[in-house]
Amino acid sequence: MLRRLIRPFLILFLVACRAAPATAGPTPPLATDTTAPLSSPTPGAPASTATVTPVPPALLTVANPALIQIDFQDTKDGWGIAANDSGYVLRTVDGGRTWLNATPTGLSAVGFSTSLFVLNVNTVWLLAPGTDFFSAVLYHSLDGGATWASNPVPFGGAWLQFVDASNGRALADRGAAAGSQAVELFQTADGGVTWTSVFHDNPIQSGSSDALPFGGIKSGMVFFDANTGWVTGSQPIPGNVYLYRTQDGGSSWAAQALPLPAQTATDQFVTQPPVFFGSQGFLPLRYYTPGGGSAETVFVSQDGGATWSGDPAAPNRSIPSGIVAAADPLHAWSWDGGPQIYSTADGALTWSAAPTSPDLSEKLARLEFVPNGPGSFIGWALSSLDENGHSQLYTTNDNGATWTPVVP
Repeated sequence: MLRRLIRPFLILFLVACRAAPATAGPTPPLATDTTAPLSSPTPGAPASTATVTPVPPALLTVANPALIQIDFQDTKDGWGIAANDSGYVLRTVDGGRTWLNATPTGLSAVGFSTSLFVLNVNTVWLLAPGTDFFSAVLYHSLDGGATWASNPVPFGGAWLQFVDASNGRALADRGAAAGSQAVELFQTADGGVTWTSVFHDNPIQSGSSDALPFGGIKSGMVFFDANTGWVTGSQPIPGNVYLYRTQDGGSSWAAQALPLPAQTATDQFVTQPPVFFGSQGFLPLRYYTPGGGSAETVFVSQDGGATWSGDPAAPNRSIPSGIVAAADPLHAWSWDGGPQIYSTADGALTWSAAPTSPDLSEKLARLEFVPNGPGSFIGWALSSLDENGHSQLYTTNDNGATWTPVVP
């Protein structure tokens, strides 16, 4: 089940050497990976031997981390990236109140460009780009950060997705200019040790294809199964929806249309990668009107993304632009950090507004919700770094009406 929304692609690079904190924390518990495997992609080059990098079994506590990424798997277990001191890879076992240092030994580049993909509580990948941003080291842990394996990969900044412990994909950034962005899609069948290129749209590189257009800025990638996936983004063209789907594992792509009303023909759109709960999917779509206004709507699929339905002109279907986070097939939230939070309890058919506090306008960086029993949810909101390099993490248990700081 895919429940995470796209993590924004960041092109900043923070090089830092890890400093060891002094306070011991609890040893994270282990969990069982129950994710159903996909059929194996085409294998790549001969496998190389990964380097195993141990860290202390009892992970140490990091006080007051300056979090820049979070990824919660349930009400207690989560992962994060922090940018303070020398940068950290972190995990929590108490809902974000305490953060444990799970940084691989020898990793000295932890910051905004470090990509984190969490499959479950124990299984995680960490992509640390090199200074050229076209190569990287990929770290992989199967035991909650107690030990890590590492190996070089033929890409730097990339969107990562693993559907089980072996099969994954990376959509690598190959450079952007003048409203265009080249990307290359890689796949792995051995947990990320070896990668095979299956598609690229760089016009100056041999074998390129414009089936996934070079034009447009990409916002992310997600795969529903071994064959079906999407790349989303935007182009500054009225009426253009950047939504491209593959049905053969990424070798070929085609535009997928959305049923938009005629009055949106002059609007410009930004799509974000869909989120799936079984066969039901949420597809966030932001649109900008010629007069300078913007709003958000969510299209819905009941058939694994084969078709999408939605109508931004229908009552209560469009909401102010914000960060959209879904917790299950019926419940999702959208918030821009301001005095109102929007929620749906009917699978994005309608949205309702409610007052909330505190006000994180122009500060909200991340928003997540997970189930906490029937009809109950726990959420987290992360602020962006302030001028002092400090961020705040809040949690809610009343659907976002009130937020309590857990990392003040």
